[in-house]
Formats: sequence, structure tokens, C-alpha cells
Amino acid sequence: MRALVLLSVAVLACLPLAGAAPNPVPSLTIKIDQASLSVNASNASQPVTFTGSVTVSKSQYLSATVTLSAAVAAGWNSSVSPSSMTFTTTSPQSFTCTVVVPAATPGGNESQLTVSGTVVSGFLQSGNEATAMVRVVGTLPPPAHQSGNGTGGTKPSGGNNQTSVPTGLVSNPVSAGFLGYSYEQWAYITVAAVAIVVVAGAAVRVRRRRRAPLEVESVEES
Repeated sequence: MRALVLLSVAVLACLPLAGAAPNPVPSLTIKIDQASLSVNASNASQPVTFTGSVTVSKSQYLSATVTLSAAVAAGWNSSVSPSSMTFTTTSPQSFTCTVVVPAATPGGNESQLTVSGTVVSGFLQSGNEATAMVRVVGTLPPPAHQSGNGTGGTKPSGGNNQTSVPTGLVSNPVSAGFLGYSYEQWAYITVAAVAIVVVAGAAVRVRRRRRAPLEVESVEES
């Protein structure tokens, strides 16, 4: 009985210390300093760089390793530097994230950047992420066939109902043809017709071969 009482007192004495002990599972906080950045990529691919920091909460007796990665919803190239960090204290560490917006991306487009991270300490781990927006501004240059761009082109009549073709996009003109079909389409139609005739002829020959034995048997029975 006395041993049970002493054990209970020891447990009660240790409860405050246990409550004050840090959570053994490490936690990760990612902060991006800029909520959004804008870039003009009318003439060439343009990089835009975000800055941020990572803070880790962990056991004071263990180190922690953080791995970072980045992704853009529009599929634009992105990278994080450094992509790996080692924490021996809880002091924040900085990173940069660069997004490359492709050339000829029209103004008004925007896409979400997501920086994701995983922290591992001992045999435990957790993750977190932060987001920001990449916004594209500016307009595309006029097509080469229009005047005013140094190419010696002819100015379109009216000048207010022309549609610019974005750089990098090539229009496919309609080929000349006959009876509303291009020569390429007539070639496809001819090949398809020949194939149908060949298949039909083969089917007729197969049916004749199957009927021949039946006709011979009927003659012998008569």
C-alpha cells in the first residue's frame, strides 16, 4: 500500500514536467514574403523570384531536415534554393523560389505558386505548404505583317478589327481542293474506298468457299 502511494506521488510530480515537454512530432512553417509578383513576358521568357523563410518546431535534442519543392499550376518551370535545409535550432532559415514565365504569355494570365515542404526529425515527420500568385502583365507585340513594327508591312484597313496572332503560334492555311475537299482529303477518301472494295471482295470469296462444300453434298445426296 505504501509503495502504491509513493508511485502515485511520483506520477503527480512528473505531470507538470510532461505537460511542459515539447511535442515530439516536428512541425514546419513556410512563409512566402510576397503575396504576388507581376512580370511582362511579351518578348522573351522572364524569371520572377520570390523570397521566404522556413521555421521548424522540434525536440531540442534532435536535429531536423527540411526538403522543399515548388510547383506552378500553369506548368511553368520553378525551382527552390536551397531545396534542403538542416536545423539544429529553431531559428528560421531563408529560401528563394524562381518561376520562369514562358515568352509570349499574354497579359492578364495568372497562376498559383505552391512551395511544399517536409520536415523529418528522428523517425517522425510532417509537412506544410505556402502559396503565392504569379501575374502576367503587358500585351503582345503586333504581328509581322502589320506596319509600325519596323518590318515594312502593310497597315490593315480600318486598323481596329484585326486580331493579333501570338508569337510562337503558326496558322495552318486551308489547302486547295475539289468539290469542297482538299487534295489530301481526296487521297484519304480514295484509300478508304479501295480498302472497302478489297475487304468486300475478300468477304465474298470466303462466303463462296464456305458454300461450295454444301452444294457438293446436296448433289451427292440427290
